[in-house]
Amino acid sequence: MAELPTEPEARVYPFSFTGSAREYFRIWVVNLFLTIVTAGIYSPWAKVRKKRYIYGNTWVSGANFEYHGNPVAILRGRIIAVLALVLYNVASHYLPRLGTAVVIALMVAAPWLVVRSMQFNAVSSSYRNLRFHFHGRYGEGFAVIAPLLLSPVLALVLPVVEPGHLPTTAWEIWGAVLPSLPVVIFYPYVIGMLKRFQVANSAYGTKGFAFLSTIRKFYWIYIKSFLILLPCAFLAGIATGVLVMMSAPPWIGAVFFYFTVVPLLLAYTRARVANLTFNSTTLGGDVRFVSTLAALKLASLYFTNLVAIVASCGLLVPWAVMRVADYRASCLRIESEHELDGFLAGVARPVSATGDQLGEFFDVDLSL
Repeated sequence: MAELPTEPEARVYPFSFTGSAREYFRIWVVNLFLTIVTAGIYSPWAKVRKKRYIYGNTWVSGANFEYHGNPVAILRGRIIAVLALVLYNVASHYLPRLGTAVVIALMVAAPWLVVRSMQFNAVSSSYRNLRFHFHGRYGEGFAVIAPLLLSPVLALVLPVVEPGHLPTTAWEIWGAVLPSLPVVIFYPYVIGMLKRFQVANSAYGTKGFAFLSTIRKFYWIYIKSFLILLPCAFLAGIATGVLVMMSAPPWIGAVFFYFTVVPLLLAYTRARVANLTFNSTTLGGDVRFVSTLAALKLASLYFTNLVAIVASCGLLVPWAVMRVADYRASCLRIESEHELDGFLAGVARPVSATGDQLGEFFDVDLSL
């Protein structure tokens, strides 16, 4: 009887991180000093130095990543963000409805800025001297965040409840409650669609990425995080009550919640979203990504990092950054049925040098 053909065994290429807290501390302290001295103007250059160090120390299959971002483009993005924030605060302070209208206008413009930012970050990143690319368009980006537009639209048409004033009529209650419902209902949808938009429109050389997950799985992540929040908040409340009965100051409750519940929820959502995104991503149909972040492990990192940063008055920030970068890299790998070197050579061969141009005109980077 003839043997059935067996599928080739997948080759595994783990990621690794070689950065050290000692080396990064020197970069961090210089960045901090120059950012303070220049009243924040140096912060884009600080970000580029940080990302170049982290990218340069992230390795897979014997090669590291590189970051080529232009600080001037990042500065443009931050100027836009600051101007938008100032415009919103001034408008909302003097004319609350005008402030809401400004939010709507900014959200309509946001997809264009997000697309430009994603294009900038993609083409600023390279692996084996080959750049990444992003081909998303405004219309797709607008469709992703459109459900969140319902929130400021409702706030614009419903009555404004002044700060410190409790709503007394049914109309005022609706005005206080309804605008937040679209965020609660559609936030997982927007996160899932944003990941799909980013991955499905990205490419490495001539090969495009594909995203295979359903949006429903993102809803399950946030539903489970809410179910985790309920008992954690209840236990945190009991602990806070005990501390207050022992003559602890009232603000200790907020501090206790921030140091215990917040790291757990943040770690759970970040780990689950990252795992789902990477595990649903393929490159050129031949390369798969596998992420195995553990929520409890990540939560313990966040908790100990937070305690260490507070106890050291911020001096252990570089140590905390390196710990998280090392753990995230250790939980990520590439799998392929073929030799990765041969696949990457085929990806790079047809690409001309003109495909690596940054397109500096009005590229922005809105990330922090």
